Amino acid sequence: MPAHPGAASSTLRGLLTGPHRSARVLGSHPTCVYLQAGSDVLVIETADALGLPCAVRLGIDSDGAGLHGVRRSDSATVGQGVVAAGTLSVRVARWWAPRRPRPGVDPRRLPALARLLVDHPAPVQVEAPVSDLVGLGPGLTPAGDDVLAGMLVALHHTPTAARELAAEILPLAAHGTTALSATLLNHAAQGYAVSALLDLADLVAGHGAARHLPAAVARLVDVGHSSGTALAWGLLRGARVAASLRKQAA
Repeated sequence: MPAHPGAASSTLRGLLTGPHRSARVLGSHPTCVYLQAGSDVLVIETADALGLPCAVRLGIDSDGAGLHGVRRSDSATVGQGVVAAGTLSVRVARWWAPRRPRPGVDPRRLPALARLLVDHPAPVQVEAPVSDLVGLGPGLTPAGDDVLAGMLVALHHTPTAARELAAEILPLAAHGTTALSATLLNHAAQGYAVSALLDLADLVAGHGAARHLPAAVARLVDVGHSSGTALAWGLLRGARVAASLRKQAA
């Protein structure tokens, strides 16, 4: 079967341009296939998927991609510019650079965000010690990890706090959560995340009109079963920390 052309995240350049390596299928959905090669995790995504920072994106929607045909028992390989799983083969045709949140935090927008989240209860105790959140909850991305990812994105432009948080949780995540979640936490520590989270982070930072907050929250909480809600609550917790630190420094 001919290989589909795909656009690969620049975060995957070393993995995808290197020699062929065996991989395993972690999970498959109509919009994405998760693969693990060693400690690295990457995602093959359709055009209507989430837009993860470790994705190889196809230019077709889920209806025509045939990702549902990939099984966890299928053999898989990555390298030499190609990702293959079962009968699916994707050739890297171009690269894209994942974006990061824009700088700043507008404390006036935090109460509004908190009010919008009242109707979306957090799936875990958001204010728990960060070490207790690592790996907390079921699924490929446990809700506790999603909270931490939201915090890391919110703190991206507060470097000392972000480094301290990353130094505490990333070593725990390496062995205390799923491979996919550990990968996404490492990306979040660099400011990379799904587009819906970054859109909300930009609004919380004061970029864009406040009237867009409800729509941005709605888009984010619609991500996954509980991932988007946990990410939003983590963003709020991290933004509150960032606002407090900025006030102290003023």
